[in-house]
Amino acid sequence: MHHGHEHHRPSQKDTKYVSMLLALDDIPRLHNMMASFFTWILLAGFVLFPGTFTSLQNSETAASSEVGRQVLKAVAHVPLFVIAFLCCGIGAVGMCYLWWKWMDNYLWLVSSIFMPGFLNSLAGLISTIASIFGAQHGDFSTTGKVTIVVTAVSSLINGVLALYYTLWKIRRVKQRHDREVGTERAGKHGGGMTEKMKRKVAKMKHERSSY
Repeated sequence: MHHGHEHHRPSQKDTKYVSMLLALDDIPRLHNMMASFFTWILLAGFVLFPGTFTSLQNSETAASSEVGRQVLKAVAHVPLFVIAFLCCGIGAVGMCYLWWKWMDNYLWLVSSIFMPGFLNSLAGLISTIASIFGAQHGDFSTTGKVTIVVTAVSSLINGVLALYYTLWKIRRVKQRHDREVGTERAGKHGGGMTEKMKRKVAKMKHERSSY
């Protein structure tokens, strides 16, 4: 009975934290490449957005009439605007799929999906604001406002998810790992393992010196 109990005591390989670390190597290379692609194409869409309201901004012909000014104010370059939205849509859908596919590996989600998504969205937001105050001289067009909202929401969602998984889910798993494995190895007051190892080393030295 005693040996059976010892057999079921948690070892380093039994904890969810270590299992997630080991599983990182088992996630297909294709999915790692997909994660990089989807977060990159999300950034590509955000980078294209500023071009949609700057490409025709200096067109005197279009701006010479009231209709032209209204068109410019709405969407300066519709095809590019559509491409930008498609890029963002593909990136967002792909990231959501990978989130669902590997939902149990919090470490991979943070490092491959949420943090890259947050940084790329933030880069898109900064690029948009810089373009508005640069090319548009601070004139917030409809397209500019939409772009700011999209990039800001994407930054917020990815940032909140990264914080939630890092500070809550991963932290809880790590704490449980430390309790199960650390307590077993360290002893009741944290010094058991150290003292045990010291005694073991001292015993080995004593045995060697006695020969």
